[in-house]
Amino acid sequence: MATESGPTSNADGLKTALDIVVAPRDALERLRTSATWGWALLIVIVVYALATWAMGPALVHATQADWPNVLAKNPQMAVESPSQQATHLALTLKIVGFSWVITPVIVLFGVFLQALIMAICNMAGRGTAPFRRLWAVAVNIAIPLIAINGVVVTIIVLVRGSQTFDSPVALQTVMPSLGYLVPMSSLKLHTFLTFFNPFTLWGTGLIIAAMTIVAGVSRLWAWLTGVIWLLVNAGLVALLAR
Repeated sequence: MATESGPTSNADGLKTALDIVVAPRDALERLRTSATWGWALLIVIVVYALATWAMGPALVHATQADWPNVLAKNPQMAVESPSQQATHLALTLKIVGFSWVITPVIVLFGVFLQALIMAICNMAGRGTAPFRRLWAVAVNIAIPLIAINGVVVTIIVLVRGSQTFDSPVALQTVMPSLGYLVPMSSLKLHTFLTFFNPFTLWGTGLIIAAMTIVAGVSRLWAWLTGVIWLLVNAGLVALLAR
């Protein structure tokens, strides 16, 4: 299961995937010579898919509760007959209920974007890591950044109850973040700041450490990489907010 570039074993790949959480320096030192990512990718996709599936009822309820706002913002749908609106709602809820199916695509996009930003900064900072190594680093960092993050969000949602969320945006704000400082009425800024939470900051710290240990860039370029990644992703999340 250890998809790699370099001599290693399945056990090494699994150990690296676990150590990125409990012993990150050891994991990054290992990734510097053996770019293992198979176990990490499997863990992230399975855990994140299960977390998304468990949040399904809450997401369906939030989407249904927010439907009047959706109609108000869409003039074309607002003038439809009640039966047509009901058909659109039923289709939307069905798609939302199966949103966990596309989690592999979300994971791969997130990992690729992180690896791409790291690769660009690696070249700009005269680092020594090839893209395949930075890809392996990004996949392993996705364990706390995406998988554990998703589990914690799901636990919070389940504890609060699926009926307590009146919009998909409300689901995005359950994780403590800087978004608490801005009201939801300022949607773009609020969504931008919600990306600044304990897990994204954890991931930023791991990116900074990886750029120093694996890529061998200066501390300045390592920090720039982490900050650029954080701002780019927060911007994309805010851009997609509706």
